[in-house]
Amino acid sequence: MARSPALPKPIQVGLHVLGFTQIAGWGTTFYTPAVLAGPVIADTGWSRTLVFGAFSLSLLLGAVLARPAGRVIDKYGGRLAMGGGSVLAAAGLLVAAVAPHLGVYFLAWVIIGAAMRFTLYEAAFATLTAAAGRDARRAISYLTLYGGVASTVFWPIGHALVEAVGWRWTFVVFALVNLLFCAPLHAFTLPRAGAALTGPGADDAAAAGGPALTGAARTYALIMLTLTLALYNYVSSALSAHLVDMLVALGLAAGTAVSIAALRGIGQVAGRLWEILFLGQIRPATLAVIAVGLTPLAFLALLPGVGFVTAIAFTFMLGASMGLVTIVRGVVPLLLFGPVGYGALIGTMTAPSLVTGALAPMSHAATIEWLGHEAALAILAAGSLVALVAIIVLAWRLAPKPA
Repeated sequence: MARSPALPKPIQVGLHVLGFTQIAGWGTTFYTPAVLAGPVIADTGWSRTLVFGAFSLSLLLGAVLARPAGRVIDKYGGRLAMGGGSVLAAAGLLVAAVAPHLGVYFLAWVIIGAAMRFTLYEAAFATLTAAAGRDARRAISYLTLYGGVASTVFWPIGHALVEAVGWRWTFVVFALVNLLFCAPLHAFTLPRAGAALTGPGADDAAAAGGPALTGAARTYALIMLTLTLALYNYVSSALSAHLVDMLVALGLAAGTAVSIAALRGIGQVAGRLWEILFLGQIRPATLAVIAVGLTPLAFLALLPGVGFVTAIAFTFMLGASMGLVTIVRGVVPLLLFGPVGYGALIGTMTAPSLVTGALAPMSHAATIEWLGHEAALAILAAGSLVALVAIIVLAWRLAPKPA
């Protein structure tokens, strides 16, 4: 395996800064309902559906803001956008901390939802691309390794804080993390846009992706990739929200189900390491086929029945698929469409996925109530197959034709 040239120094600095701020950003915003929703509900008596509905609303708002956020980063780079996003996140978290009733709590998550579009993966990918052009491929892959441990780091921190000071002060602490840690790092240390557009390794990345698509081929690829990711995100979001309950309903003990579900995170990191070490030079459409295809393969592992071994295989492959698709979301658009206008383009692609991801947990819950866990799981398996077919069709369309 050929050793890739080192990333340019400004991009290395930006990568590591974004790595730590991604851990903090994801951990204090997107992942907070997992540890704070329960205490909020217990203390206030607010409806569980509405408390989680506030979070879903934030994701739907994020879908609306995805393209505008990308355009801002394209134009001004990540320093201003991500620094401001961290300040906005702090404001939303402080509003949540003092919320006297559900209306204010919803307002808090509207603010947080807007902030997440300027601080999480897509914003970070666009920031790296604005600075590094096609050389951002490797940086994006490395960045996802940091983000993959956000819940591992912040779920225990959040739980400990709730036990020590309560959920309101936990929101305050999380706000201070964004204000005093993330915002200064974003504002003062990120690379400027265009800092290394011709850095070492750009030729290798271009060779893997080929020339940027134009015209009808570009439009077709954008539609098929957006469709694939929207379908995939529905399946992965539904499984993420219901994985433990599903394993219990299908026959595993609760403790065993929780332990096995935790393997998803290990699978995510393993999938990302696999891409960095072995898949760095394959064509972008092929990478997408592998990433999406692991989820239907995971469902096949359950055909003999849900037992200890099959559940482990299912969960690990599901995690590996999720880990690779995160890289696909950032890298494949870069290599297929080029770095120009990348932020707006990835925002356009992300918006439908944010919508399907926000709706999936509630929709899947309703399907379980109507049809049961096995039928609901079969529907998700079918959805994963449709996503795979869509990306295979795109890969076939983009494959080099013999002379």
